[in-house]
Amino acid sequence: MPLLPSPLQLVSTVQKAAQSSLQWSLDTTTFIVGLPTRVSALLDEAEGLVRQVSGVVDGAARAVAAADAVIAACAALVDRTAVVANETEVVVGSAARSAAVADELLAIYRPLALTAAPLATRFVDEISEDEVHAAVKLLDQLPELTDRMAALMPILATLDTVSPEIHELLDVVKDVRQAIIGVPGFGFFRRRGEDKLGEGD
Repeated sequence: MPLLPSPLQLVSTVQKAAQSSLQWSLDTTTFIVGLPTRVSALLDEAEGLVRQVSGVVDGAARAVAAADAVIAACAALVDRTAVVANETEVVVGSAARSAAVADELLAIYRPLALTAAPLATRFVDEISEDEVHAAVKLLDQLPELTDRMAALMPILATLDTVSPEIHELLDVVKDVRQAIIGVPGFGFFRRRGEDKLGEGD
């Protein structure tokens, strides 16, 4: 049959239980008393973390805005590059057509240039400064010469019809001269007329 604890053992057990309960109460009280401080520290840390996050968000927003600006600039540059590429293509096409025309002209005029080169060289070597001045003067007088030729052309056009009549007139003059020479004493009168003309001079 178990023995009941003695009063001393009972008191010791109660004392240990009381000490343990008191220690737990002190620890609990200390924890509860320090809890607001810890909560305040946690709130401060949370607030600092929120500020850091806010700063990161602001930086990210600025970075996004800068990226948008760069993207817009790149898009504008791409558009401008496309325009320049189109213009370059047009210029290249025009240059190709011009080159083709130049090749055709070169093929046409190259033989002529090779043939005319010696003549041009001879012309440049032989022409003098006086001849150049004379040619310039002639060019200056071309308008007046053109007007005079325009007035003279109708007269020249009638020479074909006048030419036979002139020949007939010359034949008549020749016959008259022969007839006069055949007149007796004509030589005497001729010499006398020449002498009179000599005295008059």
